[in-house]
Amino acid sequence: PTFLGEHAEAFWRGVMPVHAEHESIPAWVTWAPLGATAMGFLGAVLFYLIAPRVPRMLAKGPAWAFLYHKWYFDEIYDFIFVRGARALGDLLWKVGDRRLIDGLGPDGVAASSRFFSGLLRRVQTGFVYHYSFLMLIAAVAFGAYAIIAGIGGVR
Repeated sequence: PTFLGEHAEAFWRGVMPVHAEHESIPAWVTWAPLGATAMGFLGAVLFYLIAPRVPRMLAKGPAWAFLYHKWYFDEIYDFIFVRGARALGDLLWKVGDRRLIDGLGPDGVAASSRFFSGLLRRVQTGFVYHYSFLMLIAAVAFGAYAIIAGIGGVR
């Protein structure tokens, strides 16, 4: 008995047909692992028992360098992609981050604060008569604005 019950075969009939030609695999697929094993064994006998100088000669050749450097994929990738990305990153860092973001953001706020505090420092002397004179100027300016703008209800 299966999960579907006694009639599971009738339920699945014709849903997943398996053709006879798909049930077998080609003969070379079964023999390929044996052939690869035999070639590896013969290569090991040749390189380590019959001619041990051959591996040293191969290690000094261009094929070894090519394989050792992983087909030079890293060098090509570095040349094509990494250098361009690094140059773009440097440009965005110097122009975008330093000048725009820092220049208008934290550094810009600090510079404007320094500028306006320098202006206000001249006004803030610590003498009472300077403060009273500033209050008088502010009162006159407010009164002039009120008269010119018509604030106060008199028309």
